[in-house]
Amino acid sequence: MFLLNVFLYIWIFGTLFLPYIIGIILSVIIILLIRKKITEKDKETKILIYIIIIISCVFVSRCLGYPIMNYFSAKPDKVYIEAKKLNDNDTLIGLSKEEVVGLLGEPLSSTDTMYVYSAGKKTDYFFLGEREFYKLFVFFDEYDRVKSTKIDLPLGG
Repeated sequence: MFLLNVFLYIWIFGTLFLPYIIGIILSVIIILLIRKKITEKDKETKILIYIIIIISCVFVSRCLGYPIMNYFSAKPDKVYIEAKKLNDNDTLIGLSKEEVVGLLGEPLSSTDTMYVYSAGKKTDYFFLGEREFYKLFVFFDEYDRVKSTKIDLPLGG
């Protein structure tokens, strides 16, 4: 059980700090590559250059690392993929309320100008299986025709 806990802590902290670790590794590689090119005798200048390299690499890795990790680890389900296609292709634009109900079924909730449908979920397997549940919002004009759609997280989600 102790070994399992150790692996769990390594996985969690490795996930949380992976961009920083990559930034430090990258900065060490850059320092090793340019170490011999810096021939100044002033030790303080050399240390300042190394600090700037380390801070820059860690900052860039942090800014790019989490969005990239999130992009590659988030997996949408089939409902989300289909709802995204409907939204992106403007498939529903111009349809009447009856045609929308015939195509998508009864909405989860509705008002005179909007229907709300489940649009599936994305599961982030890299960050402990975190899930985001999405809704498809269908907006109608004054003639009860679809004027726009939007996929978004529900309020509070």
